[in-house]
Amino acid sequence: MLQKSNDPSGRAEQDGSSGKDLTGRTGLVRSVLFSWGSQFVFIAAGFIMPRMIDDFLGQEVLGVWDFSWSLLGYFYFVQAGIASAVNRYVGKYWATQDIVGINRIVSCATFVLFLAGLIVFGLALGSSALLPWIAGGKLGANNVILLLGASLSIQTALGASVGVITGCHRWELQNMNQAAWHIATVAGMVVVLLLGGGLLQMALVTFMGDVLGQTSRVIMAFRICPGLRLQKNLVEARTIRDLYAFGGKTLLPTVSDMLVNSTTSMLIVSYLGPASLALFTRPRSLIRHADTLVRRMAMTLIPTVSSLEAAGDVQAIRNLLIKSVRYTLYLVLPIVLVLSFFGGPVLQLWMGPGYGNDLLMAVLAIGFLIPMAQSPVLHILAGLNAHGRAGAAELIAGIATMSLVIVALKPLQSGIMGVAIGVTLPITLMSGIYYTRLICKRVDMPVRHYLPSVAVAPVVHLLPFLVLLAGARWVFRSAPLHGLMWSAILGAPLLATLYWKFVLPGRMKGWILKKLRRNTGAILIPKSTAP
Repeated sequence: MLQKSNDPSGRAEQDGSSGKDLTGRTGLVRSVLFSWGSQFVFIAAGFIMPRMIDDFLGQEVLGVWDFSWSLLGYFYFVQAGIASAVNRYVGKYWATQDIVGINRIVSCATFVLFLAGLIVFGLALGSSALLPWIAGGKLGANNVILLLGASLSIQTALGASVGVITGCHRWELQNMNQAAWHIATVAGMVVVLLLGGGLLQMALVTFMGDVLGQTSRVIMAFRICPGLRLQKNLVEARTIRDLYAFGGKTLLPTVSDMLVNSTTSMLIVSYLGPASLALFTRPRSLIRHADTLVRRMAMTLIPTVSSLEAAGDVQAIRNLLIKSVRYTLYLVLPIVLVLSFFGGPVLQLWMGPGYGNDLLMAVLAIGFLIPMAQSPVLHILAGLNAHGRAGAAELIAGIATMSLVIVALKPLQSGIMGVAIGVTLPITLMSGIYYTRLICKRVDMPVRHYLPSVAVAPVVHLLPFLVLLAGARWVFRSAPLHGLMWSAILGAPLLATLYWKFVLPGRMKGWILKKLRRNTGAILIPKSTAP
């Protein structure tokens, strides 16, 4: 159980000489906003590139591109969660300005991640050599996998730099850097397609973008953390064991994610072909974009919770838990509702009429609602270094998912719809039941208090939006695209009103009104309206 601090002054939380917050708590909102801003770049690219690949190269080639990334998903386990361990321990030592501890962690992590990067490249080289023999030359993706694998090996070898930047709570710099290089990479891939290039040239652009992006992150890490040094004499077995112990707990959810996503993709290609994988991946990618928004918000919690634990502020961790899960529901519920009622039209607008499957989109959206909402729980547990059992539970859920997917594809022959049910059911049960009991026990909070605190307000406040979507779908049941249009026209102001009245905190409202007064004049927005 968490123990309270013996230092009531909270000196561990801030630099005594400057009064600067070193836990990252005061900058959480800013960190989340920058993380989301970066993610919107990835979302935009995720909408542009699949459609362009489909239009220029065809659905089969799009399936091959999806297959290549799915295969690389297996290589992520080589990192063993070390990068996330750097994030956690740098956040812990940053709170007390222990530069020696930071140097020891980063030196040890860089040593093991460099070796891991070499292993990743070796796996990519072996996979590219064996793929023509395994697939009988049908996929033609061996050189693509080699280049993408080389890109991943660079990310792995230099991965400690990201943990330093985020552990020092400079999420805005990490995300601006990441977004800028992703924009450059996507622009390069668009040029490749317009000039008549294919997947190999796109993979080469991806490799070049990752090399330049990772190099800039290394430079940034040394500038953000004064005194940061890589020292051979600080590389020690005990610290490496600690990194692997923490990272191993983080790795279990990664293995589960690999089973749910990469192995599912392999099975779909094996039983149904690359074209079916393209059909399944598009609605799944919409959910993943929403899930990534949540994860980017939740990732900022790890170093902050670690710092709060070091200060012994148990109540602050409880409050952070409730607020983070509640705001996650406010974020994902509107997305899930829109995709449940109008997922088919959204897919049709995005990819064309051949992709608009209403039922598949609804099953995936509803099925991943609870796992997305509970995402902050896993990251708070990671901040407390208590995420081992949660990771084991995710691994069990991943194994159950694979069993259900195989049954759906082979004995039942239920196609991608059966795959969707198999993918969502185990993870929903695990995150909804086990995660709740685990986090409540860890922070000494009754389950009967946790569930109403996080769920009642979002559900009640979004009921009008639910009624609007259901009504639009029924009225325009023969013309769902019109229903989607009217839902957007009427739903946007409705959501804005609801969130302004019930969701946004008073301080943020005051900040928004201040900016509006500055830009539009005090006559339009009197000061008396500010909360």
